[in-house]
Amino acid sequence: KQNLTSKIIDASFDALFVINKHGVIQMVNEQSTEVLGWSREEFIGQNISIIIPEEHAAKHDGYLAQYLKTGIKNMMGTEREVQARRKDGSKFPCILGLAEVDQNGRGDTLFCGFIRSLAHEKELERRVSDEEQRNLKNSKEILRQRSTILGILDASFHALFVITEDERIIQMVNQKSCDVFGWTKEEFIGQNISMIMTDDVATHHDQYVDNYLATGIKKMIGKQREVIAKRKDGSTFPAALGLAEPQASGLICGFIRDLTQEKAAQEEIIREQLLTSKIIDASFDALFVINHGGIIQQVNKASCHVFGWSREEFIGQNIKMIMPVGHAENHDSYLSRYLRSGFKKMIGKEREIEARRKDGSLFPCILGLSEVVTSGTTQFVGFVRDVTMQKSLLIAEAEREASDSLLFNILPEHIAYRLKADPSHIADHYDNTTILFADIVGFTDRTSKMSPHDGTCIVSMLNDIFSRFDHLCDVYELNKVKTIGDCYMITSIPSNSLEHDGCARVCRFALDMLRAVRDFNNTCPQHGPIDFRVGISTGSVVAGVVGIKRFLFDMWGDAVNVAARMEQSGLAGQIQVTRSVVDNAGSDFSFEFRGTLSIKGKGPMDVYMLKSVKPGEKWRTSLKWPKGHRPHGTLRSNSMFI
Repeated sequence: KQNLTSKIIDASFDALFVINKHGVIQMVNEQSTEVLGWSREEFIGQNISIIIPEEHAAKHDGYLAQYLKTGIKNMMGTEREVQARRKDGSKFPCILGLAEVDQNGRGDTLFCGFIRSLAHEKELERRVSDEEQRNLKNSKEILRQRSTILGILDASFHALFVITEDERIIQMVNQKSCDVFGWTKEEFIGQNISMIMTDDVATHHDQYVDNYLATGIKKMIGKQREVIAKRKDGSTFPAALGLAEPQASGLICGFIRDLTQEKAAQEEIIREQLLTSKIIDASFDALFVINHGGIIQQVNKASCHVFGWSREEFIGQNIKMIMPVGHAENHDSYLSRYLRSGFKKMIGKEREIEARRKDGSLFPCILGLSEVVTSGTTQFVGFVRDVTMQKSLLIAEAEREASDSLLFNILPEHIAYRLKADPSHIADHYDNTTILFADIVGFTDRTSKMSPHDGTCIVSMLNDIFSRFDHLCDVYELNKVKTIGDCYMITSIPSNSLEHDGCARVCRFALDMLRAVRDFNNTCPQHGPIDFRVGISTGSVVAGVVGIKRFLFDMWGDAVNVAARMEQSGLAGQIQVTRSVVDNAGSDFSFEFRGTLSIKGKGPMDVYMLKSVKPGEKWRTSLKWPKGHRPHGTLRSNSMFI
């Protein structure tokens, strides 16, 4: 029986230690040497602290002495998770169970510890091996060890059964068997082992054993397999069964480990994996998981939809299959360079690239790449978002903005919005609009005598002068209608309002445009002296958009004709206006009566010359002239600007 008991202990799934009250190891099993690395001879006689990490080893004997002194069982009879240390110094997590061995008064107090590694629990296989029987020096030692071993068996984490080979009758069970199955030791002993089996297995169990005894073929002996076990209340549970046959004993030993929690954990993992897979497949972006060699391990549905390959065609292929030829040739070197150097040129970032579909077509996409390390294995996850539509929308938006910009440059803002909303003809009547015409004096004579080279100079001159006027037009928020040759036409923003703001802004524009001409003469003397006649009128007009290719917001009416006549009959370097301008401009300006002129199409008309802004009146504006285009004296105290 002593030999049998020793063999049973060595067949345990768990590492086992027996120590005395001083913490000195008295006995270990074969699993202890395999798990921790020391041999049985190296263990015996050493303090148990050799398997404890350094930060706890120095305090271990104090814990033991405190228990023997107080009797308080902080750890005895319980299990807890601790760190253990192997011979090579490495540490690993494990479950420690401690029990005090009752020797019925025979010998010193002993303690039994079981250690189950959590790091390799699933990989452990039940091993049953024969060990040489210790040479016991006397019968007292044999009784002591027998008592110790029986205590050890009851401290085991797993259910243990010992049955006879011939009749399959239970000879021994441990306390864990009672806890797991619900029967007492007395109810177990003497019964056929089939009592813990389901009905379908129990009816054939004796035949299994008879076949082994007759043939010697070990289908189950020395191995571990998964079975369904039955409790006293009839409920069943999954279990790992390991069988061993102690040599020449006529007995079979079985260890049973309840797999209920492990199965539940596995099912939870499977559910989580399934959920994760469904979430990944629900992603709008294509997803690729590759290993360190660039081989595709996983893709989602979006990848198949975007690129055209099936999931089966993707798996096992190099990721460069989705890359243009130029990048595909260098991809593996990019990956190996990162793994070698650790320099994250692309990892954790997004960038825009071109990708290739199965049909060979290319498309723009955003690639995001990240590194994932699981169980010591490095993988890379890439998300690919097709931005073909976004690119098209951006191009369309840019074209629309360019079109809008052009439209707003040639039409007043409110007219441009109306034209965008309704491209039909726009024609409106306005009661109160101020019109200005400006024309270069003697321009016709100058151009009639010019050479081809002079033509270029004339265009450059007009561009310079009219650019200055355009800037003033923006400053005063006026409406540039058109230029015809050397003629420049602007108006106030067409309105039916009776307030004089529009007319006043045109008058201020006219005064400042003459300053701009004087500044041009000073800074560009190569063109010769330039002078303008300016005419202004206020009245009702009809305004509308004409043309289908080149839109023009033009105006017609008596006020337009009169403004043109004011310019034509005006004086060089001066601004000639009608009485309606004097009445609408407000009190900020100084006018001088020129006299009564005969105006073509109108007859006698009183006309006036706009001279200046009255002293003390300030024109508040945020005027900022383009470089080189600031009119001379614009910001002086006697100027119309602040």
